[in-house]
Amino acid sequence: MNKVKQCPDCQKEISKSAKICPHCGKKLKMGLFLKMLIVVVAVTVLAIVFAPTEEEKEQQLLTVLETIDNAQPDALSPSGDLSELFSFNSKNTDIQRDNKKKEINGKIVQWSLPIYEVKKRATNTYRVQTIASSRHVGTFLTLYARDENEVAYIEGLQTDNILSFKGKIIGTTMRYIDIRPAVLVHKK
Repeated sequence: MNKVKQCPDCQKEISKSAKICPHCGKKLKMGLFLKMLIVVVAVTVLAIVFAPTEEEKEQQLLTVLETIDNAQPDALSPSGDLSELFSFNSKNTDIQRDNKKKEINGKIVQWSLPIYEVKKRATNTYRVQTIASSRHVGTFLTLYARDENEVAYIEGLQTDNILSFKGKIIGTTMRYIDIRPAVLVHKK
């Protein structure tokens, strides 16, 4: 077996495993660090080139919100069994809550619940916490205002005001139902 090759620079024979030509000092093999750096740069460039623009992201969000708004809501009620299962003094176990969470994930619901807190996350985007009680489950929802009237309405909400919304269940957080995205159903 031939264990030698020619240096591409000085044409002298060198070992195939040599990283530097012993005759002329030419670097022959790319190091692992340099290879990894090239891969990272290439992936970053591809991510930047193929990432959606802000306008495309906005259009995707508007399409999702329109889909939620036009969807027929599930008959799932925020009170009764759901409230009992997720209340903090529930006699149900985590296994039962996990099973219910799997059952309700992805469902579109239309509920009216009392507000506990509203926090602005970004332009026209709000994180709303509703009150959990023995009568109904609490929720964390990401609510999107679609116009200036909805912005004014959401920013005027106070604790105990009733909020009517429609949204998609995506899971639970601390026994609260997580709903994202959500839109207003009607304003008072």
